[in-house]
Amino acid sequence: MVGHEALMRWNHPQRGLLRPGDFLEVAEASGIIEAIDWRIFKRACSLAAAREGSGYLSINVSPRHLLRSDFSERLLGLLGRTGLAPSRLLIEVTEGSLLNNPEQVRMLLQELQEHGVGVALDDFGTGYSSLSYLHTFPLRMLKIDRTFLEALDRQDNSAAVIDAVLSLARALRMEVVAEGIEAEEQRAALVALGCRYGQGYLFGHPEAVRQTPDAVPSDGQMA
Repeated sequence: MVGHEALMRWNHPQRGLLRPGDFLEVAEASGIIEAIDWRIFKRACSLAAAREGSGYLSINVSPRHLLRSDFSERLLGLLGRTGLAPSRLLIEVTEGSLLNNPEQVRMLLQELQEHGVGVALDDFGTGYSSLSYLHTFPLRMLKIDRTFLEALDRQDNSAAVIDAVLSLARALRMEVVAEGIEAEEQRAALVALGCRYGQGYLFGHPEAVRQTPDAVPSDGQMA
């Protein structure tokens, strides 16, 4: 185990456990996502700091945060208060996050990187996948979207795309995590292609903090 990703769920009193797809769009549109995120950031960083040997903590960041000039200052301040080393934090951004005011976003991510915080490009391959992002923004990791894995055993071009991403990442000295690994066959195919890191139900299901008090609510990432 090399790291954990903090995940958000809403235990609705009438509808039960809701995934982000059920409420995230409304939270983003209303702006309440920022308050929700900071609550999650604080809790996840505090829990991760208490587990020094648990590897890195990965958290998803709303595009709204990247448009605020004080985001890096607030995040670094939170790390100081919770005691989590910046080198153990990895923030995940989407390609859409990089499109709005790209120069400001680049400077913000650069500042975080200079303090040791890593940046991952999430769901790589589902958006514009512009190669300009890879040398314009300070990225440490690419996360291959699960849709490529779902077609891995049915379409030869999925393997070709994954192989191309891995080759590109190696040339740029970036890490790659394949998302959504659910079967041993997928893991074996990725290993054959040279992918070192994977994430998905094959390795473990998300766990709530109340079930595992000493763990970050997370989706484990395995080497």
